[in-house]
Amino acid sequence: MRFAFRNNPAWSKHKKIISQPKMIMNPSHNDQAPSGPYTADKYTRRADHTANTAQEEEDNYILALHTDPEHHKRVTALRSQYFPPKLNKLSAHIALFRALPGSQLATIEADVSAAAEKQRSFSIATDKAYLLGHGVAIDANAPPAKDIYNGLKDKWEDFLSKQDKSFKAHYTIQNKVEDGVPQRTLEELQKNFEGSRGQVDGLSLYRYDRGYWRHTKDFMFPR
Repeated sequence: MRFAFRNNPAWSKHKKIISQPKMIMNPSHNDQAPSGPYTADKYTRRADHTANTAQEEEDNYILALHTDPEHHKRVTALRSQYFPPKLNKLSAHIALFRALPGSQLATIEADVSAAAEKQRSFSIATDKAYLLGHGVAIDANAPPAKDIYNGLKDKWEDFLSKQDKSFKAHYTIQNKVEDGVPQRTLEELQKNFEGSRGQVDGLSLYRYDRGYWRHTKDFMFPR
């Protein structure tokens, strides 16, 4: 499967996107909160997107797949093309867990490290695009990711958020757009997007910061 947009001049302006960053964040924002209704200053997490602990205010962490740079560039270019620029704080990503509590950080890091040590690199490939609320997502075929998720979920069940009780590997390409836009995006992807393949070579932990993800640590698989 090969990634390409046929006869699409918009593609050329995204070819220089950097490889997987130390912070999952669009580098063009330069750490500044974008304007608009979903700014970092105004955004608050939904109750089902917060960890199930007694701590009312604590840091939350995200665990995501770490993929090879070329695949990461390609899917990030796609997200950059379709995601509203003022709202796009992240590069393309697949999160296993989105609200891990800081009060459990030592346990989380130990469990992730143990999981990564026994995992080998595995392939990932984009699949079908589909409508996702006010946006569009693309399925990702990476079966071992589900196994990693299930193993960690069994250990962390007591403090997981409602959102983190389930997992489906996908890339969110577009979100928070007006009615009608997702359908047009879906049709364009179905016509022009030829897919992307890559390798998952580790796991990355990020600290959640008002919509941004601040890189904390990578847990690379043995080579």
